[in-house]
Amino acid sequence: MRKRTLGLAVATIATASTIVLAGCTGQSEPTPPASPTPSSSGITMPDLDQFTTAPSGTPLDEEGGATTVDPKPAPPWDAEQRAAAIAAAEKALTTFARPDLSSADWWAALSPLLTSQAQQDYQYVDPANIPAHQVTGAGTIVDDSSRYAVSVDVPSDAGMYTIVLTRINGAAPWLAARFTPPEGTH
Repeated sequence: MRKRTLGLAVATIATASTIVLAGCTGQSEPTPPASPTPSSSGITMPDLDQFTTAPSGTPLDEEGGATTVDPKPAPPWDAEQRAAAIAAAEKALTTFARPDLSSADWWAALSPLLTSQAQQDYQYVDPANIPAHQVTGAGTIVDDSSRYAVSVDVPSDAGMYTIVLTRINGAAPWLAARFTPPEGTH
């Protein structure tokens, strides 16, 4: 099979050389390229040694950049993990609901608590337009169908916010992915 592929490559190079030389000598019609000779099955296989193998352990993450595969086991979903998710949601909303801060101060405090996608989504929010000023009670998990994503309702002086949190593994912190304000507020 390798000889046939090598022969096909040589024939292709020879044909291309003939066409180029014909153009240089003023010959009006180039010689048509030779057709590859198919194998007995009718299929010509490419030389697989000419291709680069795919890298291992570097899939693209959600932002399109390379990341390594995290071999950590799935996190437990116990009372401690649930309490950590609620605390992270309350902290995120407490930091988010600060319309009294300048944009720069608000962003400096909030951005470390956000996923990279949420950082893109919220970077141009004017904190003066946020209707909530403070958290008024304890958060409650409303969707915990995944160990890596959770929705938590957190009461505020403007009504109930739903905070969506995510994490990449059990050792990673919960990060806010979305703040959904109460209905009727903007």
